[in-house]
Amino acid sequence: MIYKWYILYLSGILGLNAALFGTDSEESASVRLEMPADQINVILRQTSMPDLGRGRLADILTRYYIEGLGGPEDWEKISSLKVSGNLLLKEGEFELNAFQKKPDLIKVSMRDNQREWVLGYDGETAWREFPGANRKAEPMPADEARRFKHSAHFGNHLLYPFASGKTIEYIDTIPVEGTICHQIRVTLDTDYQVDYFIDIRTYLEIKAVNTDLRTGEVNSLVYQDYFREYGMPIARQVESFEDGEWVSSLRLDEVKVNAGVIPWMFKMRD
Repeated sequence: MIYKWYILYLSGILGLNAALFGTDSEESASVRLEMPADQINVILRQTSMPDLGRGRLADILTRYYIEGLGGPEDWEKISSLKVSGNLLLKEGEFELNAFQKKPDLIKVSMRDNQREWVLGYDGETAWREFPGANRKAEPMPADEARRFKHSAHFGNHLLYPFASGKTIEYIDTIPVEGTICHQIRVTLDTDYQVDYFIDIRTYLEIKAVNTDLRTGEVNSLVYQDYFREYGMPIARQVESFEDGEWVSSLRLDEVKVNAGVIPWMFKMRD
């Protein structure tokens, strides 16, 4: 179905002291991000870029937050994002417009000359609206809603590293898309696993691989041609793949940060 590209696109667009420790040794502390349970509180879980202490993974994430994402001060200044561009699919070329608002509100539309597809999530309900004579917005089926909500997260899952239901691990440092990258894996209690490939020089995200642990389906995004708005890196070009097969190419033409996006815009239309 043509709206399937939305899910792939969404995967990408878009301090307290914490002592890290390993389950068995100092070496293991550099692999998995952990801390004593009695040091985790509500504030820490809700902090996007906390002080992670020392260790290999902690050092990589800290540099990613500061050098890649611009640091916590710039991140806190950003509340919403509006993007527009052109999307190339096997079915043809389409005009894309998307709105996002922290923490996970999103609305995306795709148009050709006569038709429009719309998907949205208002923090509670994931919904869709397709072209046709009886055009009407409706809640997504459960499996589609689960996938859409996973991808609606503003930013990515490397932020808020101590949020509940999340495990972050350093996997390896390997060549990806012609660049040497740190591979960082996030496993979520929603049965999704996301592998982020971070350039060891620029600390920009080069590739993200989403694996649905329930179905085994693998979706990948490759990011190219970065620029910055409010310090936040945004890729102008995004290539999407599903199970290794090309799905879409997205080229952004316009990006507006803090564009006056308000919550009612994400509600399911009557």
